[in-house]
Amino acid sequence: MLAARQRLLIMLLALSVASGVLAGARLAAWWVIVPPSVMLLGYLLLLREAAKADAERREMARYRMAREAADGRSAPMAHVTPVAPAGAAATAAHVAHVAPAAPAAKIIAFLPPESAEEQIYDQYTDAKLRAVGD
Repeated sequence: MLAARQRLLIMLLALSVASGVLAGARLAAWWVIVPPSVMLLGYLLLLREAAKADAERREMARYRMAREAADGRSAPMAHVTPVAPAGAAATAAHVAHVAPAAPAAKIIAFLPPESAEEQIYDQYTDAKLRAVGD
C-alpha cells in the first residue's frame, strides 16, 4: 500500500515538473501548470489524512494488545482457536464451550405459478404464429 502511494506521488511530481518545464520553455501555455498542480495538492491532502488514519489504526492496535495483556490473555494467541480434546465426552464438553453459531439464513423458494393466468407473458412465444405486419 505504501509503495502504491509512493508511486502515485512520484508520478504526480514528475507530471507537475514536466508541465512547469514546458511552460517555462514556452512550448505550452502557462495554464498547463494548473491541472497537475491541483492534482498534486489534492493528493498531498489525501496522503495527510491517510497518514492520520494509519496512526489511529496503529494506536488502536496497541491499545487492544495492551488491554488483552492486562486481561491475562496473550495478545498473539488471541486469534488461535482451541483444539478439541479426544473422546466422545470430551468432544461434547468442547462443543459446550464453543460460541454459538450465527443463525442460519432464511431460504426463499421461488415456486412456479399454479394457474395459467399467473404465467409470465412471453412476447416471443407466439411469434411463429403471426405474419409480418400483423
